[in-house]
Amino acid sequence: MKGFITNIKRNSLDDGPGIRTVLFFKGCPLRCVWCQNPETQSPNQEISYECEKCVHCHKCQEHCPENAIDFSETYPINKKLCTYCGGCIDVCKMEALKFVGKYYTISQLIKAIMKDKVFYDNSGGGITLSGGEPTMQTEFLHQFLKELKSKDIHVCLETCGYFNTDTFFKLLFPHIDLIYFDLKIFDPTLHKRYCGVSNEVIFKNFEKMATQENIELLPRIPLVPNITSFKKNLELWATYLKKFNIKKIGLLPYNPLWLSKIPSLGKSTNYTNSDWLSNEQKSEIKVQFSEFEYKNF
Repeated sequence: MKGFITNIKRNSLDDGPGIRTVLFFKGCPLRCVWCQNPETQSPNQEISYECEKCVHCHKCQEHCPENAIDFSETYPINKKLCTYCGGCIDVCKMEALKFVGKYYTISQLIKAIMKDKVFYDNSGGGITLSGGEPTMQTEFLHQFLKELKSKDIHVCLETCGYFNTDTFFKLLFPHIDLIYFDLKIFDPTLHKRYCGVSNEVIFKNFEKMATQENIELLPRIPLVPNITSFKKNLELWATYLKKFNIKKIGLLPYNPLWLSKIPSLGKSTNYTNSDWLSNEQKSEIKVQFSEFEYKNF
């Protein structure tokens, strides 16, 4: 049994309490047009191409058995022909071509994680499961979480909330200490337009989560210009969260750096906002959540 992971980030201070190692799982059921980690959306193997590293030696093209590389295109990999054998990556000395994601066994991950166990223990840190959406790899995660808890490692899950309710609460929930639950767009029609799916399942899962004992829950709202950060959406979320006696929330300022990842994946996007939130916009948003506690905003 293996997990499909795009990145392992050590010594993180931004993804939960203390010093943490963050695992970015590949695959997500949502298709948010502003996705900060577009390389984690597809559950399938991909190849990234960083044109600034390429010296156009064309060795990758010469070694491709499927003739799937064409440098007349901005993104040279023909996804319909490519079998992801990795031959092009092996001969690329400049590392312009790379696999997006790697399969890990549980023992491989545990070995990497335990190197920093002393830092987790001394700082109140641990492991954060991110993505993508980690719950898409339920069977692997179930076994992995049991191993983490046997090592007395604190576990935080970052989730979009779109998962099978019964399976989650049976296999995963008992082994998680902290949940960062992202709430994006309140209106179901707008949610489907900008995130690819309705938010009915997300509401159902959040409401069940909010009534559970022995779990720390932090709702988080990404502040995306013209999509999630408009006044009506924020007012609706504030009113909704008060019903569950939520006192603390996470506010996630929009980060446009994801835009640079899109060309390297051979993808396109209709949302191209490259502006950071202004201090004036942040001040307006704070008014909407004046009754809540939040940090780093």
